[in-house]
Amino acid sequence: MRSLTRWAMRCLHLHRFDGNPLRRRSDRIDTVIVLAILVIFIAFLWPAAAFGRQVYAGGLRAELTSPGHRQPVLAEVVDPAGGTGWRPRTVRWTTPQGGARTAQIVLSPSTPAGSHTQIWIDGTGKPTTPPQSHIKTVTDTTVAVITIVSGAGAVLLLCLAGARGLLNRRRDAEWERAWTLADQRWRRPRQT
Repeated sequence: MRSLTRWAMRCLHLHRFDGNPLRRRSDRIDTVIVLAILVIFIAFLWPAAAFGRQVYAGGLRAELTSPGHRQPVLAEVVDPAGGTGWRPRTVRWTTPQGGARTAQIVLSPSTPAGSHTQIWIDGTGKPTTPPQSHIKTVTDTTVAVITIVSGAGAVLLLCLAGARGLLNRRRDAEWERAWTLADQRWRRPRQT
């Protein structure tokens, strides 16, 4: 924690607006670029949170298990087991309204005829997929938010690296020009 604080203070001292005569124009431009990228990154947090909220709401809709949405029922396997591997088998169940239904469900070959298996039906009584778990909803939301934030951060860091590369090239050219002038000013005439 101490080293993080020390690093933050060093960055604050490096990128601050003060009347220091040793700060070059390129240093001030560098500070403005860092602040702009920080503001843009913070601005990306709101859309990431909004997108995360949408993913979470969609996950909650996929979790719904009530008579109007999805509900589990016990279905009886009608046709005899045969063959190897998972294959469609006919099952029969009674809907909550009392009607008998049959459908093809993929089951393992070890499921004997006459046994009961749990299936999920939708509001109309047709077989559907099981509802999504809450852990998957939270995981999907977290992954979506982290992906957006890290993607925005990576793009902004690449922009910062490019801008600093251009600024460093300019600083090096200024440095070479200053050394050339100093060399011409301080050089002693050659003795013959």
